[in-house]
Amino acid sequence: MQMQTLSARIPTEDLEWLSGLDLQGAVSPSDKVRALIGQLRRQHEGTLDYQRSLAWLRDLVAPFVSAIGTLEHRNQMHSEVLAQVAEALPQIMATLLSERGLTDDATKRATEIEQIVVQRCFQLLMSMLRLAVTREAACYNSRVLDPYVPQVLEIAEIIAQTRKMRETKHV
Repeated sequence: MQMQTLSARIPTEDLEWLSGLDLQGAVSPSDKVRALIGQLRRQHEGTLDYQRSLAWLRDLVAPFVSAIGTLEHRNQMHSEVLAQVAEALPQIMATLLSERGLTDDATKRATEIEQIVVQRCFQLLMSMLRLAVTREAACYNSRVLDPYVPQVLEIAEIIAQTRKMRETKHV
């Protein structure tokens, strides 16, 4: 690949940020600018595959995950909610980012993507609901889920009743 020289003036704080940015395989500011441009181009063109999208999104949330990990280690505490969300959301977003083209048999592929996203959302929901099974959830605030559980139970009851009525009508 032939390289071209690009010169740009940027604010000092942006250069400091760029210098401190941890991008895999990019050491110098020039390497980092090339990596960022390549990443943005692939994102814009819709050519990021799932694995690269997932790695990029995990990199975006890594500072938060690292800070939370340090806090939890220092204070001997853990939030299963934050751990589950930090794992699930990049997976869901990577699916959406990597599928933005929908060129080949778009209807079929959209249906498949819908299935994947619904599955991952419900996996997250089920994980959250499992935390509400015990009296004290594995969260910083052991009662953080409590305000939402009655609403979930009410909706679940309505769903069960509606499905039961549908079944009796179709029999």
